[in-house]
Amino acid sequence: MPSAKMTKTGDYNVAIIGMGSQGYNTWFKLLRKGSTITISAVCDSNIAVIDSFISRHPDVPAYTDLAELLKQHAIDFAVVCAPNKYHVSMIEQLAAAGVPCLKEKPVADSLVEFHRLCRIPTKIGVTFQRRWQPRFVHFRNLLPMIGKPLSVRATLSGAYDPPQNGWRVMHSIGTFDDLGVHMLDAIVWLFGRPSTVYSLRVDDAPLPARDRESHIAITWTDLVGHLYVSEVAFQKEESVIVRGEQGSLHLNGNKITHFTVGGRETFQISFQTCKEDTLLALCEEFGQFVMDEATSFTASIEQLEDSFVTVMAIRDSFFSKKLEIVPRAKQNGVAHHTLLLEARDSAIDLHTSCNVETRDVENGRVENGNSINQLHHENGIESIKPIQFVLNTGDKIPALGYGTRKPKQPDQVYVAVTRALAAGYRHIDSASRYNNEDQVGRAVRESGVPRREVWITTKVDNSSHHRVAESHWPVATTPEDPKTALPDWDFVMTWQDMQKEVQLGRVKNIGVSNFGIRNLKKLLSHPLCSIAPAVNQLELHPCCPSSGLIEFCNQNGIHCTAYSPLACGLPQLYEDQIMKELCKRTGKTPQQLLIRWGLQRGTSVIPKSITPERIVTNFDAAKWEMTPEEHTLLSSIEKRCRVYPDDWLPAKVFWEEDD
Repeated sequence: MPSAKMTKTGDYNVAIIGMGSQGYNTWFKLLRKGSTITISAVCDSNIAVIDSFISRHPDVPAYTDLAELLKQHAIDFAVVCAPNKYHVSMIEQLAAAGVPCLKEKPVADSLVEFHRLCRIPTKIGVTFQRRWQPRFVHFRNLLPMIGKPLSVRATLSGAYDPPQNGWRVMHSIGTFDDLGVHMLDAIVWLFGRPSTVYSLRVDDAPLPARDRESHIAITWTDLVGHLYVSEVAFQKEESVIVRGEQGSLHLNGNKITHFTVGGRETFQISFQTCKEDTLLALCEEFGQFVMDEATSFTASIEQLEDSFVTVMAIRDSFFSKKLEIVPRAKQNGVAHHTLLLEARDSAIDLHTSCNVETRDVENGRVENGNSINQLHHENGIESIKPIQFVLNTGDKIPALGYGTRKPKQPDQVYVAVTRALAAGYRHIDSASRYNNEDQVGRAVRESGVPRREVWITTKVDNSSHHRVAESHWPVATTPEDPKTALPDWDFVMTWQDMQKEVQLGRVKNIGVSNFGIRNLKKLLSHPLCSIAPAVNQLELHPCCPSSGLIEFCNQNGIHCTAYSPLACGLPQLYEDQIMKELCKRTGKTPQQLLIRWGLQRGTSVIPKSITPERIVTNFDAAKWEMTPEEHTLLSSIEKRCRVYPDDWLPAKVFWEEDD
């Protein structure tokens, strides 16, 4: 029960959403001391947390339901401190009520999420506190004294021991994502978007998916840099050293020191850092921004694109172990969000089994992705060329993949996958039920394509739940009879086993297949679901669009992959007059139209074919695009049918609301 409403006493009425350690110990305790901020209400979905809060602060209204808080209070802005995976949905709910928000890091977990945040019609800021700390503000103001910067070296290290059952370990949040992003943001704030990054981490953690010590080389056009981040250092250090043509400037802890070119110290300034003052300054600037008393905010979501794309490039480099180019901010003088226009999130298959997407077994990881569409400017004309989809984990999955099937002849799948890799496919879809994984593996090994460049999706059969981390359909069946449900077992129990595989570092991404809205809600709302699916693999084509399900997945950060995108030649689709007209108008095959239709919906697509010519022509579908009018026309086909219905299963898995 919320307590009575408070009367506003400060300049800004603020609500704090999420009352965990950060929300309570940092934001609530410190902001409450300020004279310009009134904490009007707090919210947390955990009833025990709210009950505990009310017992200590009966004068502050506290809610378990954000909608009720918004109904009862007029808020100038909210501070969102909830777990990352809830940020977007909460901010959208706040925006619908006309409430701007400050959010805790990260800027976004994926390119999809970043562009979704950018499209929300409200003012959003991120709480990168160093941009307001006096030592960093003065350091930035003093940089012109040393002339043109030549090199920068930054360090953020100490002895930290995150609990094994804490959110950092449980969600494989390493030192860079936890601590390093703060210093990286400060560097980008000081020097702008870099050109390239090269990231390496020391893989000695109990869970190899977590970095505990990282080295990042960074280059700009005329500047080189290095960032060192560690949670296993014996001595705490936070420093930035910049050498310029006319001297050097050192920030070490709370001291700034200036040196001449010859190394003579000319001055030293010491600061007393007060976190309360920093947070109040941050909130007051944001308050001025949301009240239109200021035209910009130092860390608005738009201002942080440089930091965000740099972080994404660093993550890519960690896994590729290669130099990664940071996307440019402008092309042909046109500013744009560099990588992504339209996004969907992806998950591994629970085809009533759960599936794992693996690209780099050597690094002990599995990748799934949310969509990335590269924005190209050719002869001054923008075009969208889908390349990859970025998952809610930040990993990237090739947008166009090759689907395999159970072989009817010896080596049939081996030959087909070999041809697909030669044609350019880098995403191969398989499943234990297909009995072809040995042929897929042999084709990849013998193809000459580097293993790290090939993304392999595999799915575990419904009857294999006890031993695996994926499931192919959301129904557990007995090994003897696929039409008989296994008693005392369901997909939530399978998902718990899959989550353990992530926590052990054996896979990076897990997902589901053939999950409708009802089953996804059941999974996502379960208290033991700590990792959201990265991918949901579904039958998707114009006669089975599942628009409601795709929208639900998008809202919950789950990427959709289309299996059977060619509908296996269903006459209801191939003989439709709209399909025939579009083939005639575009000069494309029905298969190419269907692949392109799926890609432009923001779903990855995995067509099947063993015909050499069709393997190539299907891949060519990525090299052109339908006009919006053509895509809308193909979407207007009203016939509804499935290649793979759920009538062979012991339980229903598809419902009307999915369509």
